[in-house]
Amino acid sequence: MNMIKKLNYYSKLSKSVSPMKIMLLLFGVLLSLSGCERISTPTLPDDGTLETEPLTVMTYNVYVGGSTNELLAVENLLEVPQAVANMYNAVIASDFPSRAAAIAQSIKAYQPHLIGFQEISLIRRQSPGDRIAGGLAPAEEVVLDFLQILMDALQSEGLSYEVAAKVENIDIEMPMFTDTGIDDVRLTDYDVILSRSDIVVSRPMSVNYVNLLTIEMLGLEVRRGYTAVDATISGTTYRVVNTHLEADALGKESRVAQAQELVNNLQDETLPIILLGDFNTAAPDGAAYQILLSAGYVDVWQMDSIGTGYTCCQADNILNEVSDHSVRIDQIFVRNLELPASVMTHTVGDKPSDRLPSGLWPSDHAGVVAHFTFE
Repeated sequence: MNMIKKLNYYSKLSKSVSPMKIMLLLFGVLLSLSGCERISTPTLPDDGTLETEPLTVMTYNVYVGGSTNELLAVENLLEVPQAVANMYNAVIASDFPSRAAAIAQSIKAYQPHLIGFQEISLIRRQSPGDRIAGGLAPAEEVVLDFLQILMDALQSEGLSYEVAAKVENIDIEMPMFTDTGIDDVRLTDYDVILSRSDIVVSRPMSVNYVNLLTIEMLGLEVRRGYTAVDATISGTTYRVVNTHLEADALGKESRVAQAQELVNNLQDETLPIILLGDFNTAAPDGAAYQILLSAGYVDVWQMDSIGTGYTCCQADNILNEVSDHSVRIDQIFVRNLELPASVMTHTVGDKPSDRLPSGLWPSDHAGVVAHFTFE
């Protein structure tokens, strides 16, 4: 972005208002999903001087918190409960409550009107477990409810957000060794759209893709989907969509099919579309990425952007000192929208100052923020 445009942007911005081989494969697909230039990003001050503020949106994969490498390497099913226990312990060690507090601070800095979150996880446990003996009683004891933790963190920052829409994706349970025997641990994954409380929202929708990754030997499918909502901001109503497409490790064909399904499902939408998500397709050459471009979606990062936009991925334990981000797979697209002269995009949660005192990064992904400044 040239200096004149940058100065014009900051002049406007400075006046704006901010208001988890059987079940392992399935669990692994989710968790394998889970970078970025160290940059300085503008903070939106709250001085209340304009009636119309920049339209601000964010996408953020918050990361369930552990790697499936050990799980997927298991060759003897007798090793599964220990591998699952190691995975579970890694998720606990990733300390989502503290990471959620850091994510909430990033949100406070920009106070986006709408946020698309991926890997919003619900971790539940059953003790003793029955799954290893063929039991089917679901684990119900909540260990970590990412959504509630995140909402509490936002409230602690004085922010008021509401769940505008959410979609339930994979829901899987498996056994793990503990100090006292064998428990079951269950992971349910969601994609969620949060809206700022002053935003009028309507027409919520949650859709699971027909095109899913299938583990043929098991006759099982990995469920994914998208969620959408209408949001009216400064007199304009937008269709805001949030998704998490299938991951690279096992699901390239499924990811491409999901992208095409999403495009087809939205093709008759006449409202301006803002499409948020972890698309697991690297810009600019990924096949799913190209499908979106061919359908008329504009990647707003290609406009007035700061840094490379790399958003993935930090080390599995998210304790690496230097950011390992090297691909841009978390993106914001628009369609049916005449873009303004100023569209500022940048990443969050990827700078050394964003690390927690424990050394953890807020996520293995960076968040992406876009500000649309309309005249």
